[in-house]
Amino acid sequence: MKILLVCAGGFSTTMMMGAIKKVIAKSEKLNNEDFEPMEAIPVDRLPEKIGSFDIVLVGPQLGHKFDYVQEVAKENNKPSVLLSAEIYGAMDGATVLKQALVAHKRYHG
Repeated sequence: MKILLVCAGGFSTTMMMGAIKKVIAKSEKLNNEDFEPMEAIPVDRLPEKIGSFDIVLVGPQLGHKFDYVQEVAKENNKPSVLLSAEIYGAMDGATVLKQALVAHKRYHG
């Protein structure tokens, strides 16, 4: 599953990406290769990048733009998840990865 993280600037989503990658690396069941590429981008690049990814994770600072992200994601048949400020602020890569896996499975049955 190729994960696209969408943010306002990029620094915090790069940190979150690192947290997710650590969880994958420590897991006995998950392989890094199954989640490549994983990329963090500003929201204005979403339309050009979304086609190469399986799911869009949205930083909580973009809650005001989540309707737009959902619209672009739906047009491209991709699920999207707005991350909570609590989980994001704690850089809880395990919970974020779990949310991504569940959303992807629900979306694609």
